[in-house]
Amino acid sequence: MLKQRVILIVVAILLIVIIYNLPRIVVNNNPDIDLGEEEKAIIVSQGLKEDERVSELHSLELGSDDIRKINQFKIDFSQNSIEDRLAFADSIAHIYLKYNKFDSAAKYLEYVAINNPGMIQYEEAGDAYFESFSFAMDREKAENFGDKARNYYSEILKKQPERFDLRNKIAMTHISSSNPMQGIIMLRQILEEDPGNEMALYNLGTLSVQSGQYDRAVEYFNQLVSINPQNMQAQFYLGLSYYELGDKGKARKQFELVKGIEDDPAVIATVEGYLKELN
Repeated sequence: MLKQRVILIVVAILLIVIIYNLPRIVVNNNPDIDLGEEEKAIIVSQGLKEDERVSELHSLELGSDDIRKINQFKIDFSQNSIEDRLAFADSIAHIYLKYNKFDSAAKYLEYVAINNPGMIQYEEAGDAYFESFSFAMDREKAENFGDKARNYYSEILKKQPERFDLRNKIAMTHISSSNPMQGIIMLRQILEEDPGNEMALYNLGTLSVQSGQYDRAVEYFNQLVSINPQNMQAQFYLGLSYYELGDKGKARKQFELVKGIEDDPAVIATVEGYLKELN
């Protein structure tokens, strides 16, 4: 997971793009809300265009055996009753998930959720649509995926309002929408209710990095690593934030920490690149 995040942030730095890849311009649709500098910077950052190579990092080719399975399952799906189709739809979806084909998986998981509604089914469909939203390159598709993810997560929250993880995901779909302020408010509400919420701290930290507010990013990531020192993504971003602020000593310390714990060659190479620049 850290390897993927490191690759994304390196692409972002080199090509001046953002991690959450929705190429759109966003505005504040609520003129009654007085935006602070942090919110303004985050909103502006969401309008930057993403390089297509970012999405390619998540594209995998289906194996020939799995292609045959999918084709057979689709035939079985079309020839059976609704009750029997559920199992075939679920099987097709999970093969697609194995290859990160989230949009393809989402359609079948949605079929399951509609015809066999339940908390597990809602969450699987919501997760697939959330991942589809996260990597969508087309604005219209991204909006559609985000809407569907919110709908399924909202159904779960009606019975499980304590699910901060789902509230975080809903907030992030708003961040890249035409009303990002709603997402920022949601993330801050989560921290008000749960000051140590790792996902909210991480989301606000990465948003601060994206918008160039590295001092704020340091605050969020410092709080996060004090709660969970094993969060290597936060440790890396903390080092990156110190690096961008010109604090070479603290940046070096963070990158050395990540290098000493992480064993992925790609991550180590990235960190060593920063360390070389700091020497």
